[in-house]
Amino acid sequence: MCAKHIVKNLSTYRLNVLKTDKTPTLSRICKFALSSLTNFTLSQRERVKCPAFTLAETLITLGIIGVVAAITIPTLIQKYQEKVWTTSFLRVYSILENAYKMAQNEYGTFENWGDDFVIINKSGSFGHRQKTNGQIIYNNVIKPYVKVSDTWLSGSNGCMPHNYSMLDGTKKGVGQPENWMYMTPAVALPTGECIILGAGGADFYVDINSKKGPNVLGKDTFRFSFDGTNTVRLKPGPMELRWTDNANYCDRTDNHGWNAGTSCGFWVARHHNMDYLHLPFDEIKKQWRGNGKQW
Repeated sequence: MCAKHIVKNLSTYRLNVLKTDKTPTLSRICKFALSSLTNFTLSQRERVKCPAFTLAETLITLGIIGVVAAITIPTLIQKYQEKVWTTSFLRVYSILENAYKMAQNEYGTFENWGDDFVIINKSGSFGHRQKTNGQIIYNNVIKPYVKVSDTWLSGSNGCMPHNYSMLDGTKKGVGQPENWMYMTPAVALPTGECIILGAGGADFYVDINSKKGPNVLGKDTFRFSFDGTNTVRLKPGPMELRWTDNANYCDRTDNHGWNAGTSCGFWVARHHNMDYLHLPFDEIKKQWRGNGKQW
């Protein structure tokens, strides 16, 4: 029964109570009214005044809510995950960059650290550097200036997963114990990131969520290197100039002859998002420079 019907007939209930109680209270009147509901049948006209959802209407409404949720919730979850990855990427980049700047005050820029850091063909699109020494990077950059939760200076490390994929879905065979990823120094940060030092064509190979998935280059795995064209800076990407700041290697549909995802750090550093995971490649190339902004 509708509440308005009870209020409308409150005086009637009061008269009924007066038959047995000469001085009824409001609470007794209401109690009598509610007890009468089980035996009271509304007229057709009164039922019209008490609208309610039918079972069919309720099921239709729930169905619509379910469809909307099925469409929107996965997108929201994915956007949230990308935000987590982006935040972690920028945090690690800032930590490593600041540590390298402090190391320069003590040891100079990286090309002064030994033969392993010599720049070969400093200028030119095919310039590259010799493979770096992870132990020297640890001694000069990590140990004095970066807080870590665990350290592996030789042998198999405990924070890097054994299986990786490129951004285009190509599998990376890095699961053997003798692989360079597991035979070079590594550290884990208190926030959960794992950093391999001086391996895989980069000075820092970072998995921003350690052994959690998806373990994909360009999603939760990135490379950072000392910049051969501006030695005071740390750049996202590998050591070789031709592989670094190039939109081709941030294409989820094609590896363009090399490791898809290896240059995606440039996009994240410029745009502070991972929209390249959703944009057509032509649009990625169009927006790659971010209106001329570097990183």
